[in-house]
Amino acid sequence: MDEKTILAELGPAINSLKTLALVALDMEDAHPLALPEPPEPEKVAVYERQMTTLAQQVNPRHRSLLNASLQDYRSGFPDRAGIYLQELVKNFLQDPEYVAAFSPDAQSRLKRCLADLLEL
Repeated sequence: MDEKTILAELGPAINSLKTLALVALDMEDAHPLALPEPPEPEKVAVYERQMTTLAQQVNPRHRSLLNASLQDYRSGFPDRAGIYLQELVKNFLQDPEYVAAFSPDAQSRLKRCLADLLEL
């Protein structure tokens, strides 16, 4: 597991979710039963690459979180996609196998990532 790779992909992925959430806020005036607009295919491709890169860095049992996040992102649900990333970051901060792999600086950055995810 490479902490630099994880942090390099996690930050932009969170920014993608924030951008999608802002688009969803613009839909508040839409019909209450309207479904969110999915992101553009090129944005989905970028997010998919980020999730794939992260999946290569985590324990196989946590890859389902990344797959679920990708599915919800594809569907236009940034809040739900973010919940799965929250769970993953919590694992990074609490699971002994991950805690030992992250430097104190990286753990601090992960805490900031978690705070960003909680804002979604």
